[in-house]
Amino acid sequence: MLFVVDKPKFQRTIAIVRDDRTKKTQGSSGPFMRMEVHDSYLKLDGLEVSATIPATVYESGVLFLKVTVLRRLLQTIKGEKFVTIQVTADELLLDRVRLHLESSEMLLYADPTTAPQKHPSVSLAESEHKTEHHGEREDRQMLLWDETEIEKKKDGMSDQ
Repeated sequence: MLFVVDKPKFQRTIAIVRDDRTKKTQGSSGPFMRMEVHDSYLKLDGLEVSATIPATVYESGVLFLKVTVLRRLLQTIKGEKFVTIQVTADELLLDRVRLHLESSEMLLYADPTTAPQKHPSVSLAESEHKTEHHGEREDRQMLLWDETEIEKKKDGMSDQ
């Protein structure tokens, strides 16, 4: 993944789509942002909001990364109108900074068409959340029945 983008526009777009607005969600426990570069655009996806800006794209791809890390990294680059970002199989290169993908919890997908829309950990958490709530509904629903009838139905089912 390799692209060049207008730095001030990039920072404004991140400010719009970011999901790390509280102290609790900033840093290593913060949310992931999906960054897709394809054709002549850069698309940023937060959990709630998406935005697209023009970019010069040399290599397409999708990168999931912690939005707080990217924001803080961009703030360290002074006096540049444009930034070049390159992501290899091992690291993200921005200006003179190298961030290893593994240690920074980043995921790279070289083909945007095969990349998921949400980070796998978010998808997993959502499915677990649905399972937990489904179980709670069953428990609440069970309380509506007379307990003795439930026991008899259970006994009757085990006999068959």
